[in-house]
Amino acid sequence: MQRPSPPSQRPERPSQSTRSARLGLAALALVAALGCKRREAADAQTKVVDDPKIAVQTMTAAERSMPRYLRLTGTLAADEAADVAADVTGKILAVNVDRGSIVAKGAVLARTDARTAALASAEANAGLAVAKAQVAQAKVDCDRLEALAKAGAIAGADYDRAHAQCLVSDEGEKLAAARVASASKPLVDANIRAPFAGLVAERYVNTGEYLRPETKVVRLMAIDPIRLQLSVPEASVALVKEGQTVTFRVAAFDEPFAATVRYVGPSLRSSSRDLLVEAVCANPGHRLRPGMFATAQIALGEAPTVTIPKTALRMEDDKAHLFVVKSGRLEERLVELGDPKGDEVGVASGLAKGEQIINPVPAAAHDGARVE
Repeated sequence: MQRPSPPSQRPERPSQSTRSARLGLAALALVAALGCKRREAADAQTKVVDDPKIAVQTMTAAERSMPRYLRLTGTLAADEAADVAADVTGKILAVNVDRGSIVAKGAVLARTDARTAALASAEANAGLAVAKAQVAQAKVDCDRLEALAKAGAIAGADYDRAHAQCLVSDEGEKLAAARVASASKPLVDANIRAPFAGLVAERYVNTGEYLRPETKVVRLMAIDPIRLQLSVPEASVALVKEGQTVTFRVAAFDEPFAATVRYVGPSLRSSSRDLLVEAVCANPGHRLRPGMFATAQIALGEAPTVTIPKTALRMEDDKAHLFVVKSGRLEERLVELGDPKGDEVGVASGLAKGEQIINPVPAAAHDGARVE
């Protein structure tokens, strides 16, 4: 019986159509690669044309002696503040002030009905007059008895009773005088007066209301001088001392104000770990008002600091930018500014001594730009 021949061990060759397809794909890949290289070359050429070199002037960031300041925040407060109480009973006849009124010390803030107090005062004064007359008569009687006693014309018991009556008359006069003083107080208090000069912050009563001694009439604030209450962080407590000058600003005025540190808190506040310090500022025009927020600084002398001209900065949204030259290109940096001195300003962070910066900054400057 004849055996079938074994299958061939040689691989089957691809057909003509398969080889043609593979060659076509390879040709397409080659064309695509050549196209990409041409595009890259064109893009590089375009980039060179679109990013020409910028002519700049460079300078070296130097270190100079610059002023140092301790910057703080605070709030303005009244030098004195009080809710002025009535300390009298009666109906209000008139209120002489309103919110915002400026008053001198002793000015009448409000008047109450003093007729009852006047009657009581008149009665007390009449009683004092009677007591004085009785004392005068008793003195005459006592002088006469004294003469009779020396002559032996009066018994000892009679003399003692007469002498005691004289002493009672003297004490009666003192009692009547005390009643006059007591009756006069409501009459004086009927005019409610300012205990110190200041500004009326709030008025609590109106004409026709009935007052009691504890009733609040107005809230009075003394704002000349005015206090600046500052919050000093724990790390800076040793830098603040009594007598230092504080320069501060408020949003309402585009000008600095000066104050003097007068009160330094005895201890740190446990909740915020800071120290309360108060400075006093003259405020004759009453422009500064309690409650205003203030940014303040205290001069601490000078120290070596990296400085640059202000013309080397580009300000954007209150942020300072500058350009450093690195390997023929510009590197844009966001820096934290320190304190100014003339036309220069210190750089707290973002720039090292000896680095090359451009000054002034041309309008075409941008990050990565090539420089001549």
